[in-house]
Amino acid sequence: MPKLRYKLGPLFIHTGTLSGLDDCLRQSMRNPASRGKLVGFLNPHVYNYVERDPCVRSFMQACDLVCLDGVGITLAFRCLFGQAPPRVVATALFDCALTWPEPRVNALLIGGTPRQAQLAADAINARKGAWQVVAAYHGFMDPDEYKPVLTQYSGIDAVLVGAGTPKSEQILLNAREVCKGALCWHIGGGTLAVYAGCKARAPAWTSRIGIEWVHRFIHEPHYRSRIYPGAIEFAGHLLKNRFFLKHEVEQ
Repeated sequence: MPKLRYKLGPLFIHTGTLSGLDDCLRQSMRNPASRGKLVGFLNPHVYNYVERDPCVRSFMQACDLVCLDGVGITLAFRCLFGQAPPRVVATALFDCALTWPEPRVNALLIGGTPRQAQLAADAINARKGAWQVVAAYHGFMDPDEYKPVLTQYSGIDAVLVGAGTPKSEQILLNAREVCKGALCWHIGGGTLAVYAGCKARAPAWTSRIGIEWVHRFIHEPHYRSRIYPGAIEFAGHLLKNRFFLKHEVEQ
């Protein structure tokens, strides 16, 4: 497990650097005794759901590893605690995993439209690395409707989901119960769209300096609601957390 552990509101977060998280994932997949990890990512949009949706909160509390994805999260930690944990873009971590030469990982992929799911699966398989998507399903069913699918692939090595929040979290909580020993990973709808060829990657330099959100704001109209009113909601949660943190310390 990574050595970095943080608390934000109701969450205790186990995280690390990009290379550290990638190494943890790979080592867990090599060792049958340490499989069964639940992996997610946290950005302001997801955190807003943590505060208002019990299922998303349960998922994030259960995660073994979390990418702190987005400059808003790192700024939140700096404002609350005076330190910023490593920022790891969820797509970048998935990119790293797809470079593994071993161990062999058979995966179930869920998310996007039927065409997007298949295109993403084909792109992953075309890499001819350790990962092989053996089945791909779209992300437009109700979360419980995936239970028969998960049961069919109960012995799978990994379940990759990019169906949006809160649906992805609901599917993955079910996957953890049905697919014992599988890596249950919320790769994100954006990651799936990138591999399907339906979304352009932001230039690497924008990510390095923390302004990838500007690229997304310009090119992804649906993303704009995360800036307003989403950012306002997130700021409100931070102020609440700061108050209660201070109150606890004073007692």
